[in-house]
Amino acid sequence: MKLRLLDDSIRMRLSQSDVKTADATGLVEGTTRFPGSTAFTFALEGIADGDASAAFAADRLVISLPQTEIAQWANDNTAVSIRKEIALPDGSALKILVEKDFQCLTPREGEDQGDMFQNPASTC
Repeated sequence: MKLRLLDDSIRMRLSQSDVKTADATGLVEGTTRFPGSTAFTFALEGIADGDASAAFAADRLVISLPQTEIAQWANDNTAVSIRKEIALPDGSALKILVEKDFQCLTPREGEDQGDMFQNPASTC
């Protein structure tokens, strides 16, 4: 799973196995380790009821979405992403984008793209 943060937006890109895991178990997570034995964990969590939410505590970012929505997205070959906006206290919104990670059109040296979704723009 890849994570991109930009101001008040979070973008999660999931490989094929990440999407299958999120659908089957309701949880997929990644961890980035830092020197000094610290780590940052980020997760997509399926919830039974309620609206989309985001939380950050104890070096862990969790995006929660209804499990039914994750399952529908995971099992629809034409669905690329789930977009949500979560209200912030100042009236603005935290933008959430969870999407299937596609293979690059131009191969990148040293990057394994075997578990990525086939890019719809590819001619292969």
